Amino acid sequence: MTKLKRRRSTEVPPKIKSFINSVTTAPLENIEEPLKGFVWEFDKGDFHHWVDLFNHFDSYFEKHIKPRRDLQVEDNFLESDPPFPRDAVLQILCVTRIILENCTNKHFYSSYEQHLSNLLASTDADVLEACLQTLAAFLKKTLGRYSIRDASLNTKLFSLAQGWGGKDEGLGLIASTAQNGCDPVAYELGCTLHFEFYALDELSSQVSATEQSTQGLQIIHLPNVHACPETDLELLNKLVVEYKVPPRLRFSLLMRLRFARAFGSLASRQQYTCIRLYAFIVLVQASSDADDLVSFFNSEPEFVNELVSLLSYEDEVPEKIRILCLLSLVALSQDRSRQSTVLAAVTSGGHRGILSSLMQKTIDSVISDTTKWSVVFSEALLSLVTVLVSSSSGCSAMREAGFIPTLLPLLKDTDPQHLHLVATAVHILEAFMDYSNPAAALFRELGGLDDTISRLKVEVSHIENCSKQQGEDSDLRARNLQIAASASTELDSMLPLYSEALVAYHRRLLMKALLRAISLGTYASGNTSRIYGSEESLLPQCLCIIFRRAKDFGGGVFSLAATVMSDLIHKDPTCFPVLDAAGLPSAFLDAIMDGVLSSSEAIMCIPQCLDALCLNNNGLQAVKDRNALRCFVKIFTSKMYLRALFGEAPGSLSSGLDELMRHASSLRGPGVDMVIEILNAISKIGSGVDASCSPTDPSCSAPVPMETDAEERGPVLSDDRESFRMETLEQTTEQSSDVSVANVESLFPECLSNVARLLETILQNSDTCRIFVEKKGIDAVLQLFTLPLMPLSTPIGQIISVAFKNFSPQHSASLARSVCAFLREHLKSTNELLVAVGGTHLAVVESSNQAKVLRYLSSLEGILYLSNFLLKGNSTVVSELGTADADVLKDLGNAYREIVWQVSLYNDSKVDEKRYAEQETESADVSSSNAVGRESDDDANVPVVRYMNPVSIRNGSQSLWGGEREFLSVIRSGEGLHRRNRHGLARIRGGRTGRHLDALSVDSEIPSDETETSLPKLKRRTPDEILNKLASILRTFFSALVKGFTLPNRRRADVGSLSAASKTLGTTLAKIFLEALSFSGYSITGLDTSLSVKCRYLGKVVDDMAALTFDSRRRTCYAAMVNNFYVHGTFRELLTTFEATSQLLWTLPHPFPTPSVDHEKAGEGNNLSHSTWLLETLQSYCRALEYFVNSSLLLSSTSASQAQLLVQPVAVGLSIGLFPVPKDPEVFVRMLQSQVLDVILPVWNHPMFPRCSAGFIASIVSLVTHIYSGVGDVKRSRSGIAGSTNQRFMPPPPDENTIATIVEMGFTRARAEEALRRVETNSVEMAMEWLFSHNEDPVQDDDELARALALSLGSSSEGSKSWQCG
Repeated sequence: MTKLKRRRSTEVPPKIKSFINSVTTAPLENIEEPLKGFVWEFDKGDFHHWVDLFNHFDSYFEKHIKPRRDLQVEDNFLESDPPFPRDAVLQILCVTRIILENCTNKHFYSSYEQHLSNLLASTDADVLEACLQTLAAFLKKTLGRYSIRDASLNTKLFSLAQGWGGKDEGLGLIASTAQNGCDPVAYELGCTLHFEFYALDELSSQVSATEQSTQGLQIIHLPNVHACPETDLELLNKLVVEYKVPPRLRFSLLMRLRFARAFGSLASRQQYTCIRLYAFIVLVQASSDADDLVSFFNSEPEFVNELVSLLSYEDEVPEKIRILCLLSLVALSQDRSRQSTVLAAVTSGGHRGILSSLMQKTIDSVISDTTKWSVVFSEALLSLVTVLVSSSSGCSAMREAGFIPTLLPLLKDTDPQHLHLVATAVHILEAFMDYSNPAAALFRELGGLDDTISRLKVEVSHIENCSKQQGEDSDLRARNLQIAASASTELDSMLPLYSEALVAYHRRLLMKALLRAISLGTYASGNTSRIYGSEESLLPQCLCIIFRRAKDFGGGVFSLAATVMSDLIHKDPTCFPVLDAAGLPSAFLDAIMDGVLSSSEAIMCIPQCLDALCLNNNGLQAVKDRNALRCFVKIFTSKMYLRALFGEAPGSLSSGLDELMRHASSLRGPGVDMVIEILNAISKIGSGVDASCSPTDPSCSAPVPMETDAEERGPVLSDDRESFRMETLEQTTEQSSDVSVANVESLFPECLSNVARLLETILQNSDTCRIFVEKKGIDAVLQLFTLPLMPLSTPIGQIISVAFKNFSPQHSASLARSVCAFLREHLKSTNELLVAVGGTHLAVVESSNQAKVLRYLSSLEGILYLSNFLLKGNSTVVSELGTADADVLKDLGNAYREIVWQVSLYNDSKVDEKRYAEQETESADVSSSNAVGRESDDDANVPVVRYMNPVSIRNGSQSLWGGEREFLSVIRSGEGLHRRNRHGLARIRGGRTGRHLDALSVDSEIPSDETETSLPKLKRRTPDEILNKLASILRTFFSALVKGFTLPNRRRADVGSLSAASKTLGTTLAKIFLEALSFSGYSITGLDTSLSVKCRYLGKVVDDMAALTFDSRRRTCYAAMVNNFYVHGTFRELLTTFEATSQLLWTLPHPFPTPSVDHEKAGEGNNLSHSTWLLETLQSYCRALEYFVNSSLLLSSTSASQAQLLVQPVAVGLSIGLFPVPKDPEVFVRMLQSQVLDVILPVWNHPMFPRCSAGFIASIVSLVTHIYSGVGDVKRSRSGIAGSTNQRFMPPPPDENTIATIVEMGFTRARAEEALRRVETNSVEMAMEWLFSHNEDPVQDDDELARALALSLGSSSEGSKSWQCG
């Protein structure tokens, strides 16, 4: 059996550990000895502290209880068993119950269900009762509901709850429990065992069901069971043998037998009534089958009324049974569907007013300290009323029953053992006042408010006078209920004694209830009376004591006291002089300025109370004089408050502060000062120690201003989660440096997030935002990006973006100006570091320099994330970036090249490391071919761009070359235009030497062990993760920038030009990518740059360039960027580098892979095996070039302005070195297509091209298809001529729903897609017609189709002549 495991983080207190050890070290046979006399004398109960003990008990049950046949009630259950360990079982159940009653986080695991289920078959009534009590303790939860999973246990509980039967049989609860409630007839009936069942013969399967039921009906009728000399088990065995009772019915028979035997005497009859009620309570609390309760009440419809009737039998029925009746009603009332039944039973008929009458007698008994009415009965009765008043109907009924005047006398009971009763009574009164205003008015008229204030004064005075002594003695006294050492239930003693520690806990709960009641009582609607009666001075005095000794009262009491003060002022602002004279406002301000309790409740109440004080001019002046808002500096920057600011607390606190500054506009200035001070404090924390300095560096000794209060080290921080402890950083040792970094890493993310939530809320107000800008608040926020101790794992950009999420639009220009200025300065420092690195792999850079570079890059990532966030819907950032000749973008372009280069180096080194690992695997196991396959250049690893690219178009099986004239005209139009030389190979290599390419076929390598040892120990983010994330942010930033200066013009249909700032940005971006494409790279250790690194670098640059050319979401091209790329030579450089890169297909060594299972397709046995880095780079080029030749995207028929942007001049008079564009957009597109064709024809005509990767072939075919279509289709579409031609070449993409519909009809997905391509529409009917008429046509997959097309076109003589014409 699997034991329950204790959480690793749980520290077992020594006292508990000592007790558990004393139990576990004793022999199992003598387990009861160390358990005798057990009482709860520990701190707050934690179930995980006791897991070892429960597992030990489980072992005992497994060994001594589970194997017993007499508890299984199966065949041969009378066989010899050892004597039942009654004392040991009773002691274990008693200790288990005590622990469970003091642990709120208890768990009920399945093994105990089984053990307790077995014990229910015990013939000992005490064991049976103790077992049910333990079950009830397991299932009693403050929140939620637990359902029993063992179906047999539910069945047993149902049998026990039935007892002797219902009232209609003359054996109701009253007849079973009252001394004179049973007449001779009922007595004889109760002592008679009557049991009916159907004993079906399994062998007589041929007999009909009716005959089988008639023949199988068995009736056991045994009168005067109590007079039988046999034991219960002996009598049960006799009946089982005689009547052949099946095993599933034996427990029910045993229970009927025991109940019949118990009816013979009053004492045993009453004990079994208690057992019955316990079983009913557990059944109601945890039954997983609602039908059980329905069946129970169908057989006993008067059961609820009997429970209520028993409450009035004060002398005839034992008090224990009456208490269990109350608890049964409580269990039923907790189910809202049955609460109305209970409510009707206690408020109608002869039981009308029974609860108020019982409550009156109970309170009189409790106050007079008599023993007749026990405190336990009072608890049960108050629990029932508490549940009933939780609904509107129950609250109304209880109020009409006169409960308010009935409960008020209990407020004057000052017995420490009755504090929990008083607290429960106040909760009920609170529910009354919360439900209706008349109840609150009645509460005041009856003097309830004065009594409540007086009682609060008593409790506050007790804390004030005795808190020190209690603090010294609390560790030596028991905290919870002292329970007798015997195995009897707590209901037997009737006089529970509570320890002093638990009394203190009850006192705190009572004070909270009193404060809530006072708040409701004073804030009653329509109440104009003031708190100036006989108790007018007591309430402010009590609140002052709570504020001045907040640590003794706790955050909950402090918060409620502050709420009472706030409600008093809001209800009657003229009462402020009275409160001020009592020193209440100053006491509150002193409390928050001296250090707020580390409690969420205490922190959350501050803005509301300050808002109330500011309703009065004197209060507002006091808040200003004390600079009360400064208390939040410590709250937002100290680690001791982080746990209090969890969940929605920061948002609620921020909303409260925003509301405060809106109501009291004069506090906006101090509020902004407070926020800036918070930001500066965080900056000081992050700048206190340089994480990269050596331990002996004097700069490491700079102290970090973190909180080190005594409270922080006190017990208030003890928790199962990670404890937040801050240590002073005054030492210069390595240990102190490590501690500072660890503390800052845990502190920063949460502190920054909380401050960001605060800024998000308060900066949406334009006045607050203006003051924030004037006081350089934006600069204070931006300084957080460059803190030396900021953990690299902190998402600083996302956090600070939240801060400016609701920034007032009126001041967006100031925000954009500050962000761009900060970005400019940071880029200068970053570029200096990158130049110093000189293209060297960061993995081999000295650790301190590497850490510094990574920190700057991480900061740059955050700033760009913020800039990208501000670009969305904010044109001011675009304007700022366009100023000063876009110098910020130029610096960013320099950093961009270095970053992409480093990313390429890391990716290349990763492949090398992976290749080494695979080679080692091969040497160990030659047969392992999967590892090699992952790095091989198999065609399957290269995606087919034709069907992946968002602008790729499926043309079905139509002839691609039907319009030869138009295609040849495109070829001829490119003759003599833009001829390029063939110097690309030298540029690819990055040098000017004449070394053969074969010498560079093996990439330069960086040993993996050197890379690993040079990496600093960074948490969660490695250098390559930082670089890749930064590269992604750069691409997103460039794309957002392009959208920012092009989208505003798209919204204006009548304008097809850009502003001067937009032109400047477009020009700068084009030059950035021109320089990036022409970047020759760096040399490594004296050798030429690796071709793989250079190709990876070019691939990433081309991908980024494609992102600036095509908007995948809107499926449109950025015509302005196409124009800029062409005019400034970026497009020309793109073609040049593609031409040079494509030559590597033929010049690099390309081994022929051996035929394998994966390459058994026809014609693929001799395919070239190119490197993955080369194919991926070429695929990137093909994707980018496709955007430049797709006329349907460039010449959009829906946007005339886009075509104008495509050919607009970038400057007045073209300068030297720029490439002019024609005025006609269609001519310009033809030029682009012609120039692209010029570089892909050498690839197409190469004899080795058909043996290339299928994915690469498909990409080239897609390009040729777009070039072939030319601009004629778009031209005809725009002129309205032959619109169907456009559909011929541009069918809609297959719709997934249509495909699914066809597949459901029995066709394969490939056939469905083929049909939709052939019919060129998403019509199911037309697709089905084609499928039925072309049933025999084979369907080629994408790779085969592309290869076949390339082979057929390459072998065509006419096609060869056409290419030669080009």
